[in-house]
Amino acid sequence: MAPARPRLHPSFTPALMHRTARPARPMRPLHPSRRSLAHRAAHFTPLVAALCLGAVTAGTVGIAGTAHAQQPAPAGRAPTAPAPAASAATGAAAGAAADRVRSLIDRGDYADAEKELAPLLRAGTARSDALLFKAEIELRTGRYDEAQKTATEASGISLDVKTSAAPLRAEALASVGKLADAINAVREVEREDKAQRARLVLGELLIRAGRRGEARAPLMTLIEDYNNDKIVSSDPVGLSMVGHAAHLLRSPRDANDAFNQAEKVGGKKLVQLLLWRADLFLDKYDPGHAGEVVKEALKISPRDPRVRVMAARVKLDNAMDFGGALSEITQALEVNPNLAEAQVVKAGLHLRDLEIELADAATDRGLKVDPTNLDLLSMKAAIRFLADDQPGFEAARKKVFGLNPDYSEFYRIVAEYAEWEHRYDDIVRMMQDAVKIDRSDAKAYASLGLNLIRGGDEKNGVEALERAWDKDRFNVRVFNTLNLYEKDIATSYVTVQGQRFSLRYHKNEKAILERYVPRMLEEAWSSMVQRYGFTPKVPVAIELYADSEHFSVRTSGLPNVGIQGVCFGQTLAAMSPAAAEFNWGNVIWHELGHVFAIQYSKNHVPRWFTEGLSEYETIVRRPEWQREEDPALYAAFKAGRVPAVNSFNRAFTHVDDVSDVTMAYFAASQIVVFMVEEFGFPKVAALLPRWGNGERTPEVIQNGLGISATELDRRFRAWLKPRLSRYEKQYVPDLHAPPLDDARKAVLKAPRDAKKHVQLALSLYADGQDQEGDAVLAEALRIDPKQPDAHYMKLRLAFGQKKLDEADRIITKMIADGHDGYALRMKAADLAEVKKDRVKMKAHLEAANRFDPSQSEPLQALYDLAHKAKETAGELSALRRLSLVDQHDRRVWRQLLRLLVEQGQWEEARRVGESALFVDVASSETHRLYARALARTGHHLSAIYELNSALIAHPKPAEAVEIYGELAKAYEKLKRDDLVKQALAHQQEIQKSGGTSPRPKLLPE
Repeated sequence: MAPARPRLHPSFTPALMHRTARPARPMRPLHPSRRSLAHRAAHFTPLVAALCLGAVTAGTVGIAGTAHAQQPAPAGRAPTAPAPAASAATGAAAGAAADRVRSLIDRGDYADAEKELAPLLRAGTARSDALLFKAEIELRTGRYDEAQKTATEASGISLDVKTSAAPLRAEALASVGKLADAINAVREVEREDKAQRARLVLGELLIRAGRRGEARAPLMTLIEDYNNDKIVSSDPVGLSMVGHAAHLLRSPRDANDAFNQAEKVGGKKLVQLLLWRADLFLDKYDPGHAGEVVKEALKISPRDPRVRVMAARVKLDNAMDFGGALSEITQALEVNPNLAEAQVVKAGLHLRDLEIELADAATDRGLKVDPTNLDLLSMKAAIRFLADDQPGFEAARKKVFGLNPDYSEFYRIVAEYAEWEHRYDDIVRMMQDAVKIDRSDAKAYASLGLNLIRGGDEKNGVEALERAWDKDRFNVRVFNTLNLYEKDIATSYVTVQGQRFSLRYHKNEKAILERYVPRMLEEAWSSMVQRYGFTPKVPVAIELYADSEHFSVRTSGLPNVGIQGVCFGQTLAAMSPAAAEFNWGNVIWHELGHVFAIQYSKNHVPRWFTEGLSEYETIVRRPEWQREEDPALYAAFKAGRVPAVNSFNRAFTHVDDVSDVTMAYFAASQIVVFMVEEFGFPKVAALLPRWGNGERTPEVIQNGLGISATELDRRFRAWLKPRLSRYEKQYVPDLHAPPLDDARKAVLKAPRDAKKHVQLALSLYADGQDQEGDAVLAEALRIDPKQPDAHYMKLRLAFGQKKLDEADRIITKMIADGHDGYALRMKAADLAEVKKDRVKMKAHLEAANRFDPSQSEPLQALYDLAHKAKETAGELSALRRLSLVDQHDRRVWRQLLRLLVEQGQWEEARRVGESALFVDVASSETHRLYARALARTGHHLSAIYELNSALIAHPKPAEAVEIYGELAKAYEKLKRDDLVKQALAHQQEIQKSGGTSPRPKLLPE
């Protein structure tokens, strides 16, 4: 006797299915090495996925597809009603033809499948299958009216066929907004034994109609069928439907278990299962596993438009890959131009770029097909919200809640885009409305809590997160944030309340940071208030986190957000010096600039302007705080990747990697620098309230600066051109890889374009297809033997393969072809280093520096060469230049300060010491060296202050002895004999203790 299966529980406990064995790969809490809090540890159960990543072939099952068997049918094909008697040969031929059609549909080859269908539609033995296949093809390609008619025709053949056709018919009707008719279509067959798919679709449709309570009954029939063995353990189709039903019933653990069981018995071949599973992973904040699942679905059915839309969603959730997502959506719409979910994603892409007209066009295209689609209507509301069209927003909201009064998702869709534009207070109000509509909406509670915290209301924010946690034990953002507040912030951080600022420090950093951070903030505040003519709401919360994960979780709920600072309008958070090596002064000054821009514009400032303005603020504060992204900016301008001013937000979204993002920041800063030079800072700052009053960017520029956005863009480019002219005379690599499918299409359109071949090769290499990449690269050089990017790629490959002679030949050829430049000289220096030719290496590094003085890499190498050779003058020369272009390296500042002090160049050392504090504030040596420079230039009180800071920065005993000696000398200059004695007494105490005395004591300042 087979052992009894674990059962699902019709009483709908939080977990409907309970398995004794858990699959292998967990979707873990994001701090796997850290124990959760005691009151949550017993309840957090991560989702798991047991994915066997390998070659899979056929078996697509649509949401309302044709496979309904409890046992898997061959090639995913469903059984149909018994066919009339026919010859064995005729039946075999028809069966083989039907299998070919099924296989073509599974691969997404809909046109070929339709051609194969023609004879089957005339054959009595296969007509029922053929009609169902035809309806499915019409459904997938967006011919919804035809699909509905075809499914209706099939329904007349027999009850079994009607049962199979009803879900297809319902989906087709729902896709054009005929929701009541769609519900009736599946109601007609819901009581049939084989109508599991119809009941599943019925549940989906009832939820869409705002009748979630009513949807529970048909969805629970799938759970009951599982418990009663009507859906058996060897049925991947049935198990996948059970999983989706459990997800709809808000039981993700059971959904995941059912999907795991389905995959073990062949479900990895079912595209629909993979899509449902990807949706579950995205819903539960795991885009990584969702991406793995979608990758498998793409192998099976690369032309299925639903798979392409899911791939776009994953690319956005995983990496905000706008270019990749748009490519996926474009491919989906080529197959099905009427696919609503594709238009939702497309509209969202445009809306994040604040391309209001394009976003509107996408939603209008979708709503023309389905005027009742809740996601499209919610997206329309989001567009109207960001366009400051309150009547339009209210009209869309009224339409949504007229169709589904319980659709709290409406507010979360709008909030997603509101967050992109800093509308944090609006998000809080929307989430408060959302939880009133649906008290079970855990995501709304989570968003409410996170945004309350962002606004500084930590008490109510944590309470909302606790409510979210009670309703959803799979939300890793909530899990991490609650742990941060209840474990880390509560025990390791302290908050100091002030009139203008509320400052949070780690306990171990407070003593040193409170000597410098408030002082800098007061300077920045006074400067900005005066220049902007505006005073933000106070207090502004400044939170400094000594652990990069603490900072990341505080700002995103995830452990690796990849940035250094964030501003939420009234609150800003940043990493502290203990968390990473970076210029903390630059980051905090930059983020404080956002406070002014966001509040002065009433949270309406475009991203490009607020980032450019904050970058400008740091540029004018200290010259070394400027970014050095000139070559990337030049390459982007030359390739046409820098958008016009009116749509400049695209520079921050349509990026291939992190370097593109830093280039966008730099480009935005240069626009603001130009505007300030051309029109003056008061006029530039006065643009902010214009956005706050609801003007769009073209109006803001025209009314604020007196010229059109087009003219501003023209003038900016003319201003920038001479500043980048040095790159016109050298080779600048531009190795951007477009999405692979786009790159292939580009080569097909321009087969003689060598640059297009280079881009395809880059895309192939990025996709791991090295052999084909090599072939395409060779073709690029056959088309144009001098193509510089192709040669540069060959050079990089030669280095990777340690083919030094080939690398030498390529460098020589590129120089001979007129493609010399910074990048090539750095490769030549690398080659000389490998060959241990110090003279050539230095010559190439100096040449690279002449080609581009803004880059740090040759200066770092020149310093290393000089240091090894003990050439102090060379070290100083390299470090002086390096400090101006590499603001974040503590070693650069400390060594430069050390050498200047050793050389007795006191005035320069004083200036360098001041800058060094923003990078190396926790170093006792840096404070002590700076103090020496201050004392030698007559700034004795400041020297005493820095020496006390050196004592706070945990010096070693021997260093503390020296510090007290220097304090004694400083007090002597001030004729304070009493303090001289104190300093010497402390010095003697340390010396006598043999280094075991308690922490050094500070002296009066």
